[in-house]
Amino acid sequence: MNYPAFLEDHEWPEEPANFESWSFGEPKQTERPRFILERFSEISFDTKEEWLVKRLLPRRGVAALYGQSESLKSFLAYDLSCHVAAGMMWAGQSVTQSPVVYIAAEGATGIRKRKVGFQIAHPDFPSEVACYLIAGAPSLGMQEGDLAALIASISEAGVAPGLIVIDTLAQTLGSGDENGAGMSQFISNANELARHFGAMVLVVHHVGLSDDQRLRGHSSLRGALDAQILCERVKGSLSTTLTLKKLKDEASERSWTAHMVRVVIGQDSEGEDVSTLVVETIAEGEGKISSREPRDIPAPLRMLMDVVTLALEENGQDFKPFGPRGPSVRATTERSIRVRYSARLAEQAEQGEDPEKLADRVRKSFKRGVASAINSNRLMAAEQDKDRLIWLP
Repeated sequence: MNYPAFLEDHEWPEEPANFESWSFGEPKQTERPRFILERFSEISFDTKEEWLVKRLLPRRGVAALYGQSESLKSFLAYDLSCHVAAGMMWAGQSVTQSPVVYIAAEGATGIRKRKVGFQIAHPDFPSEVACYLIAGAPSLGMQEGDLAALIASISEAGVAPGLIVIDTLAQTLGSGDENGAGMSQFISNANELARHFGAMVLVVHHVGLSDDQRLRGHSSLRGALDAQILCERVKGSLSTTLTLKKLKDEASERSWTAHMVRVVIGQDSEGEDVSTLVVETIAEGEGKISSREPRDIPAPLRMLMDVVTLALEENGQDFKPFGPRGPSVRATTERSIRVRYSARLAEQAEQGEDPEKLADRVRKSFKRGVASAINSNRLMAAEQDKDRLIWLP
């Protein structure tokens, strides 16, 4: 081919004034701005999308339902879940019907019993509602945790939850420290769950040992919450008081009293009754428990008591220290407490501290702390099978 003649004879389009308008293959995709600026005239608020449970839980965000052990908070969390899934009023408040995902990070068997008990107590309740159970403990307190896998599992099931319950926070921290980076990572993951699904993430948590009105763990948790509800068991009864301690943009310190009733759900292989508790009524303003002054506990002892509580949650076992006919307590080995205590002190060690000196300091600190707690009746201990078991009195 005579290329000069070809080029001379070929008709070419007129060259555009702007060379960039020439088309070469696929057009370049304009990257969407990371941050969107809304005009003042375009800023709006949908008042019908404000509440999941009116004036109690916002439609979206992160909240905590917390209290001491045996304050019945998990029973209330599951009862709330069923009501949200069915769109039924709860605690006298209107509810936005939404699918629910309940993450039973501990005690999944108990949740199964509560589901059966709830249906017995509510014979007209629908046989099928969008209330889903995850019987497992995703790690949400570590940077390389299970957040992505959790989101993928919920999405692949075709569920778009409006409420996600995490029961309990401690069991989903993994090896994260609830007094430091582990809590910060959990808060970040909980907020991402809420943002991704446009949902309310309700965390079931415990109180601190030095202050039974305060959430346990790093203070950043309280600041990150949109709502905070304290559960306090009414002594000697199957009732608990709920106090709204915090609610953004709304008045707090409202209270309700929830009354439980025991329901028999069947018989075991020996013919004995198997039962569970269900919520019978929740009335506003009834029987509010007055706040108590925090107990004055030195910081080192407070840290030990927090570690003991964590060890009891993760490795506790039923133990009858007063004989086979005596009451049962939740106990754990001194060794399991020492391992967690050592890890906590190691995190606080100065950079470059001699490992042998650190180990000696941890050993002495742990020995003094346990002895002081036992002498002051903050801890109880007994020997069993060449091991020392420890429990809370």
